[in-house]
Amino acid sequence: MPDSPVQRHSFFVAGLLVTFWTFLITFGFSVAIIFSTWILAGDSQTSIGQAFKVVIWGYLAMQGVPLKISDITLNLPFLGFIFITLVSLYRSSRWAIRSALHEEMKKSTLISLGVVSVASITYVGEIALLRYFVDPVNINWLEAMTKPAIMVIFMSILAVGAVGGTWSLIFDDLDDVVKRILKLIFRFSLLTISISTLFILVSIGMNYSNMFLVQNSLLGGIFATVAVIITGIGWLPNFFIWAWAWLNGVTVFLGVQSSISLTEVNVTNLPAWPWFAAFPTSLPTWSRLLVIVPIFIGVLMAMATRNLNTGIWFIQALFTALGVASVQAFLSYLSSGSLGTNLLSNFGVSPQELFQKNMIWFLVGEVGLILLIILFRYSQNRKNQVADMEAD
Repeated sequence: MPDSPVQRHSFFVAGLLVTFWTFLITFGFSVAIIFSTWILAGDSQTSIGQAFKVVIWGYLAMQGVPLKISDITLNLPFLGFIFITLVSLYRSSRWAIRSALHEEMKKSTLISLGVVSVASITYVGEIALLRYFVDPVNINWLEAMTKPAIMVIFMSILAVGAVGGTWSLIFDDLDDVVKRILKLIFRFSLLTISISTLFILVSIGMNYSNMFLVQNSLLGGIFATVAVIITGIGWLPNFFIWAWAWLNGVTVFLGVQSSISLTEVNVTNLPAWPWFAAFPTSLPTWSRLLVIVPIFIGVLMAMATRNLNTGIWFIQALFTALGVASVQAFLSYLSSGSLGTNLLSNFGVSPQELFQKNMIWFLVGEVGLILLIILFRYSQNRKNQVADMEAD
């Protein structure tokens, strides 16, 4: 393996380099997005100093940091950019950790943990430092740390777990039932996102003409097209989460006077942006029946956790549902926010409502299947008892 910072210096230097690489990647993305949006807006009067502040503001906002500018609170639901940051942290730390796992290194797991810990702390510290380049009063300290801290925690789990070998340290001593539940939570979380992705793709296919009309109204040039595509990368994952919430009967708010649910659509004042043209203006009466989808997921959870002991079976199914509902609620928290005040102050779904609806439909599917099988077993036992009595 080539010589690396971990071998030449220390895990501390490697951790700092992870932060540096991640900052270059994510800051570069934010600059590209902000300046492409600037081109789209046609702004040519802003000074260099103001432009620098806008770039810093945009970078912090894309990290999930709520900003207060001129009495307007911006809390961008920009889930895609948070994922980009997470992947950047993971890839950078993965290289550093792999170098720590070189056969000549000792205590490789501890070195891996050290690299990720330094990277996590310094990355959050870098975000905290940047707020002083704009105006500290624009950012609440606690809010500024919340989403970035959550992000680096997940980076630590991914990087150290997948590369540093600590999965074995954490999970080897766990009971097989717990391991199985954790695997099922991961698989069903991916399944729910895949289902919602399919619904979004169908909606785009059905409304692509309206999306083109909105696109053509935005200057119509190549720069406008590129700008909209770049900004769309960050928004698309939000729609996947919102689509799953919609399938559960949760109301998705697209501004104060705009919302969509399984029963009604109220679209009045949406930003002139092509993605929003994918939302239908009306729904068929049978759309409310789509709650069958999350109920069916509950049935699949019950089938995947099946056990001869009914008590163990129900507990496994319950905790699988609880884990998937928690994952969806967490993602909805990251994907919801505001674009300003008044009509744009509420974008996304309520994490609490999504969690509650998920649990309701999952449990309906699980309990329904478990009760049917219990009744079937009881019926079979009764038949066997009657047959035995007749044979005697």
